[in-house]
Order: sequence, then structure tokens, then C-alpha cells
Amino acid sequence: MKDWQTPATAERVAEALPELAQSGGTERALLLMRLDPTLERTGTDKSAARGSAISDERRVRESAEKYFVGRRGVPFASAVRGVASDTGLAEHQVRELLAAQYVVVGTNIFNRRR
Repeated sequence: MKDWQTPATAERVAEALPELAQSGGTERALLLMRLDPTLERTGTDKSAARGSAISDERRVRESAEKYFVGRRGVPFASAVRGVASDTGLAEHQVRELLAAQYVVVGTNIFNRRR
């Protein structure tokens, strides 16, 4: 990921703007990040420019779509391992996100969105 696309933390914003260090530092940067409509939360106490961050749900969906190419259904455990490996997310998190987005019947997951 390019440096300008990496999610910003309040600490990084405070470092980038010396004026903030003189008037509140990290707390002021956090307030500015909350008020700035061009920033969005990425889910892990970080913010990024709107549209540049990809949510975990979207990463899982895009990876699952690639995984399902040519397949109508697969074992749920296999899909979880494949998507977790591709996205770098924890398997338990991928399992929850896949189950919320796709049809799961028994031990199989199907290439049909909910």
C-alpha cells in the first residue's frame, strides 16, 4: 500500500502538523479527524481519506468473489482458509464476515449473496 493510502492515526496526523503539537497534539488531531468529512474510520482506531480505505467486509467480499470463480459451492472451512490467507485477516473474523455476506448451508458456503 502506498504511504498516502495507509490509514492515518491521530499520532501520525499530529506529527505531520507541527501546529497541533503546540495546542493539544494527539487529542486535537483526533478531534480534527472526527470533524473532517473527507476522512472515514477504517475500523481499527485509524482514519483514511474517504474512498481510499477498503473495509474488511469489502476485502473479504472481493477475495471470496475471486475464490468462487468457477465454483458454485465449496466447504465453508476451505473458503475461510483461502480468504483469510488472501486478505491477511484472522480466520474467525473471515468466518463471521463470510457467513454474514453469503449463503451458508451446513458445512458448505455457496456463491450467492445474502
